[in-house]
Amino acid sequence: MSNPTPFNRLMGERVRRLVEKDGRSMEAISLAAGMGTHTVSRIVNGHAVKVETLFAILHEVKATLDDVAAICVDFSECQRERVQ
Repeated sequence: MSNPTPFNRLMGERVRRLVEKDGRSMEAISLAAGMGTHTVSRIVNGHAVKVETLFAILHEVKATLDDVAAICVDFSECQRERVQ
C-alpha cells in the first residue's frame, strides 16, 4: 500500500471519531452501509475512498452537515498546502 495522503489521514481520523460516537464496530457500520466488512477500517487507516462510499458511511453514522463541512475544509487546506 502506498502512504496515505495528508487528506486521507485527516478524513480517516474524522470517520474514526464518528464511528466511536456511533458505538457500533467498523464492521457493523460497513455492513449496514451495504459494503464489505472492512471498508470503514480501510478508510480509517488512510485508504482512498469513492465519494459515494464516504457519503454512505457518513449517512450510516448520522454525520451532521458540520461533520461533512469539516471534511471539505480539510480537503481545501490540504490542497492549498500541496500547491505552496
